[in-house]
Amino acid sequence: MNKGFITALLIFLTPILVITVSTVWYYSGYGPEERVNYGHLLTDPIDVGNLNLELDYQNLNVDSMERKWMLVHFINDTCLESCADLIYVARQVNVLLARQQTRVKRYIAAPLEIKPKLENFFSTYPDLNFIDVKDQSKITEAFNKNGIDPFAQPNMFVVDPIGNVILHYSGEVDGKKLLADLKKLLGASKIG
Repeated sequence: MNKGFITALLIFLTPILVITVSTVWYYSGYGPEERVNYGHLLTDPIDVGNLNLELDYQNLNVDSMERKWMLVHFINDTCLESCADLIYVARQVNVLLARQQTRVKRYIAAPLEIKPKLENFFSTYPDLNFIDVKDQSKITEAFNKNGIDPFAQPNMFVVDPIGNVILHYSGEVDGKKLLADLKKLLGASKIG
């Protein structure tokens, strides 16, 4: 075989070899990280305007919102210790956003009749707001499509400035990773 033929063969086979090796590498589980966010991204974003929620005595929807990012905790009975811990973490993260913290508002969404049980949160965290849940079954149904129980504790959801629930956090949430997610969202968004 002459040297030119071997060189041409190597040039021809190199891309095929690279593609084959990288495909085997990827499907063996050595591929890139599946996601860059810490929270669970909802595959089917939920419009808060369809959840029958009320804020300041008016239906919560894109027209009544302040066009800010929202951190929402859904509670249907009482806030257990794990729920209280997540509300505290959300507050700390909001403070750590520094100049950006005015772009994010924090809420507890619960039926009006249990608001008195939650008063200690509103007195402890003055920037925490209340959303009245009018129909729990409607909320549960909307979130079940994403495989999420919105009232399981602890849970927190990120709502974008146009009223779409886009991220979900549950369990013991790492405040540093939550902060990183929010910084990415705020950095990428010019609204809110």
